[in-house]
Amino acid sequence: MRFAARLTGVLLLTVGLLAGCDKAQIAQLESQNATITITASDTLAELFNVWDFTEITDLDMMNGPDDPTVYLYCESVPVVGTPPPPPIQIPVQTAWQHSLRVSVLRADSTEFEQISDDMYLSSTSNLTPYDDQVIFGNNVTKSDLTVMDGTCTLSGDSCLVDMDCLSVPSSGPVDTCSVVLRTFHWANGTKRQLTAINRNVIVATSNPLNDFDRVTYGFRNGLCSVSIDPGPSSLGGAPQPFTFELGKGDTLKVEARKAVHSPGFVDQMGNPLTVIEPKLVGRLAIDGTNITNLGGDASSASVVGDGFSFFYSSR
Repeated sequence: MRFAARLTGVLLLTVGLLAGCDKAQIAQLESQNATITITASDTLAELFNVWDFTEITDLDMMNGPDDPTVYLYCESVPVVGTPPPPPIQIPVQTAWQHSLRVSVLRADSTEFEQISDDMYLSSTSNLTPYDDQVIFGNNVTKSDLTVMDGTCTLSGDSCLVDMDCLSVPSSGPVDTCSVVLRTFHWANGTKRQLTAINRNVIVATSNPLNDFDRVTYGFRNGLCSVSIDPGPSSLGGAPQPFTFELGKGDTLKVEARKAVHSPGFVDQMGNPLTVIEPKLVGRLAIDGTNITNLGGDASSASVVGDGFSFFYSSR
């Protein structure tokens, strides 16, 4: 019903615009480069303090770490002064499937022409970008951390875990493993904050501290990779922004709708990484300048499956 009402208004206003235009003059004017971008926003996600950390020493005392991997370490940022302090939730842009239809009423025509590819009409073919905001200025510091690695296990006549285990020669008695001390350094210059749906956080490698102590460093306490399946890193189906030439005197109509069964993101417990149903927001730029005086609505409601439609007349 919302789309039908909006479409009626678009058509009525378009007829009025055409009635007052001199088509001969319009045809002589240059075209403009129009770009349409669709995002899902106005939802919230948890904010993390994030560090890069690496192993710097271990029991074998050889040069270089046995594990050269650079890990991400995430910690919730609590709300100050609230007992017990809940994690801070901040506004984010989240990947969300949607459909898009773009139509143009040319200055010398009386009917709208669909110019978007059919791929855009599939509610499963388009994903808006992951939240990529980085908040700098995090003043929290961390000292080097030494932990006891008790995860060494026997396998035949050798110990396994990155050469951090000591064993007697294979010709001797049954092998034994020693508890290993490993020290990790939090990299300088990486004091930053990322959200739970930042792709770097979602695809982060599970860090070894989670294996050492699932209480102190376990799930929700330093583990970044909490998503079951983060999905593709780029848009599927068709590129965004949608770009085309808009002639002077043309009227543009944009319609978009959220997919009802968009997967969103959930953690290992099945809980969503975002709160509040996101809004679908459309943005139009003409020759690189964002246009704000759009007819109709350029954003949906925070309702499952809702959409929007807007129009713009070039002059």
